[in-house]
Amino acid sequence: MGYSQVVRQWTLTPLSVGSNPPTPVYPKQKQMKAYISFSPFNFILKEKTLPIVKLTKSKNGETGTATFLFINPSLFEQKRCDNALIEGMYLHWNDKNINTQDVTLFFEEGKPFLLKSVLIFKNAKEWFDFLSFMTCYSKETGLLFSEQNLFS
Repeated sequence: MGYSQVVRQWTLTPLSVGSNPPTPVYPKQKQMKAYISFSPFNFILKEKTLPIVKLTKSKNGETGTATFLFINPSLFEQKRCDNALIEGMYLHWNDKNINTQDVTLFFEEGKPFLLKSVLIFKNAKEWFDFLSFMTCYSKETGLLFSEQNLFS
């Protein structure tokens, strides 16, 4: 009726959140099957920084959101980091992909330091596709589910 209620909220966090270094990176020795990028055709620029991911799901279980928060993502280390380079967020795994154009940059002293992206799931198929990606991605990167609320 025009409102939605969050039944359960989860947060996926890197193992080293709150420790030093604050932004973990992927191991360099293996080729990743699941990865995140910010350009649909640039497979070389895979994001190396692990995100913090907040998941919400509606009461009926059909819809939900995933909010990705990247603190100092490796994308910002590129020499040509500008809005033209960021075309959206693309989740790739097993010859499948999910994308969103909802990407927000946050600046501090004129330099980008935070990237936030939101995926909205409108049906159960989109939700289960996302869970398939996160299962593959978390096995490779070590992300864990917790019920901590790191966002406000």
